[in-house]
Amino acid sequence: MDPLKNRRLKEARTQRASGFTLIEVMIAMAILAFGLLGLAVLQLHALQQSAAGRHTTQASHVARTFLEQTHRLPWSALGSAVGTWTDPGWGGATSSVSTQIATPDGGLSSEKTYDIAWRVSEVGAAGCLREVEVRVRWPEAKVTSLKESILATRRYNWGAAGC
Repeated sequence: MDPLKNRRLKEARTQRASGFTLIEVMIAMAILAFGLLGLAVLQLHALQQSAAGRHTTQASHVARTFLEQTHRLPWSALGSAVGTWTDPGWGGATSSVSTQIATPDGGLSSEKTYDIAWRVSEVGAAGCLREVEVRVRWPEAKVTSLKESILATRRYNWGAAGC
C-alpha cells in the first residue's frame, strides 16, 4: 500500500473524529432550550405559590388580630353576632383590611384586601359559654372561589349568675 495514501486516510479519519457536526450541536441546543424553559416555568409556579402562602399567612394574622379584639368586648356585644356571619362593628373595626407592599421607588402599594366577618354560637343550654369565630376571605390568582381562613375561640361569662 502506498504510504502517502495511508497517511491521507489517517488524517481524514482524525479530522472527522475531532469535532461536532452542526446537527449534533443543534440537537444539544434544543435539549438545553427545553430544559431552561422547564426551569422558567417551575420558577413562575414557585413565585405564585410563595405569594399564595404569604396571603394565607397574612389572612391568618388578620383573623388572629380580630379574634383577640373579641376578648375585649363585653358579653352583651357578643349577642349581636349570634347565628350568622356579620361584619364586625365594634370599636371602629372595619369589614375589610388591605395589606401593602413596598414598591421599588420607595412607596407603598396595596397588595391584597381581606374581607372579615364574625359569628357567635351558644355552647350548651346555660348561656354561659359562647364560641366566637372570625372568618377572613380573599381572592387568589387562578382560583375561581374565594379562599378563606377561620379561627375560633370560646368565651365564658364569668360575671353572670348561674355560670
